[in-house]
Amino acid sequence: MKKTQKLLWYAAAVCAVLGMLCTRIPGLRFSALLAWCACAALIVFAALTLLAAKRPWAKWARRVLLALVCAGLVFFIGLEAAIVSGAKRGFEPDADGAPVSCVIVLGAGVNGTEPSLMLWSRLEKTLDYIADKPDVPIIVSGSQGQGEDISEAECMYRYLTAHGVDEARVWKEERATSTRTNFQRSYELMAARGVTGDFAYVTNDYHVYRAGMLADTGAAHGVAARLPRGAYYDALTLNYYVREAFALANELFLRVDLDV
Repeated sequence: MKKTQKLLWYAAAVCAVLGMLCTRIPGLRFSALLAWCACAALIVFAALTLLAAKRPWAKWARRVLLALVCAGLVFFIGLEAAIVSGAKRGFEPDADGAPVSCVIVLGAGVNGTEPSLMLWSRLEKTLDYIADKPDVPIIVSGSQGQGEDISEAECMYRYLTAHGVDEARVWKEERATSTRTNFQRSYELMAARGVTGDFAYVTNDYHVYRAGMLADTGAAHGVAARLPRGAYYDALTLNYYVREAFALANELFLRVDLDV
């Protein structure tokens, strides 16, 4: 038992150190939060293990905590499997050969007037995707958020037109504040301009599955954008994949409109 307690305390210490490290790395705040939560859970489990020999309730509480953690892990794995599956389909958007009548680019953060790393990757993927679709209109969707000097739609419009896309092809939708409203507002714009049929939506790989669920139509085809490769970017991607599982759980149970 003492050996188990030591392992639990060591594991809690490791999680605490990881949490502190992640707080110092841009973009890994969610990973830091998870590390701190794991640290707290390990401390509680260690304390219950210490009390179990003298307090029967502690033994049962420890079993309940362990059961909850195991159930949570199983659920998390199931969510991640769906997320990874969606990303995989997004890397092969033209596999079914269905022509698209429109491309919707889902907004992400803007740093002043410049696209954030996530938004930049979506825009680069959009340029790649539309290279052989010269007549397909593009809807750039996203409002102006806190700390942004212009709307996400305006930022995307500037980037695409600066990279050779005809201004007339790029339609700005500047009211959406979440993935759900990205689609809702874009559908209104499509209807107003008489666009029907299948369409593509561009977002990051980890977001393809949830975005497709929120699109709420079989006419939507996800196109996955990937962050650059490298140690930092790989850690950032892993962070977003883990965070996405919690966002997906929210959509399944709470349905709070998240700006992620």
